[in-house]
Amino acid sequence: MSLAHFSQGWRQREVILVLALGLISIFLWRIPFLGIFFYPFHLFGTFVHEISHGMAAVATGGDFQRFAVNPDLSGAAQSRGGVQWIISSAGYVGSAIFGGLLVILSAWGAPARSVLFWLGITLGLLCLLFVRNFFGIFTGLAIAAGLVFAGQRLNSLWADGLLLFLAVQMMLNAMNSLFDLVLLSTAAPRVTTDAVIMANTTGIPAVVWAVLWTGISLACLTGSLYLAYRRAPTLPAEQSVVV
Repeated sequence: MSLAHFSQGWRQREVILVLALGLISIFLWRIPFLGIFFYPFHLFGTFVHEISHGMAAVATGGDFQRFAVNPDLSGAAQSRGGVQWIISSAGYVGSAIFGGLLVILSAWGAPARSVLFWLGITLGLLCLLFVRNFFGIFTGLAIAAGLVFAGQRLNSLWADGLLLFLAVQMMLNAMNSLFDLVLLSTAAPRVTTDAVIMANTTGIPAVVWAVLWTGISLACLTGSLYLAYRRAPTLPAEQSVVV
């Protein structure tokens, strides 16, 4: 594909902006004093991961009972009933889908202030209903309050920027977590992860599940970027339809 064809088919400026945000974020993560800035976004990703497990349980006929989020960005969700392989898969894949959805909302011009506000309200309610550890409740409500505040107080330009930044962080966090999962599944197979739980349930090695979820998540994110930033084809002038 030529550069000219790419620029005609894609919203090139927005794609470059997303890629730049991603690359800068990856670089800044590695700087100790600056990396702390990204901690709330990573923590938000953990909440999305655990909530995705719970939503999958409910969607497959089970009950979402509780979940916890820890300072080291780990978490645990407990559910009863439902389809186990879907529930276990939902954490990583659900995070990728959520990040892709935020990208689409940002690219399609959804009112960012409303999106941030309702994200905060939803997170706050879910924390009150299902979180059962102090750290999870405290940080979940703090993040929820921050999102609500942003939705109410930021002007449209800053809200748009925050929504796009949050979307990029969610995508990066989803893929970073999956790459870590693949490494854990090969180098430390005794560490309890969603992939290990699936291996114990199905007999299929944990690394297979980790690689499968990574592939599905990459496909979801690629599809989201396509929907978000691919321009609709335009008809040549001689093919235009006059009504």
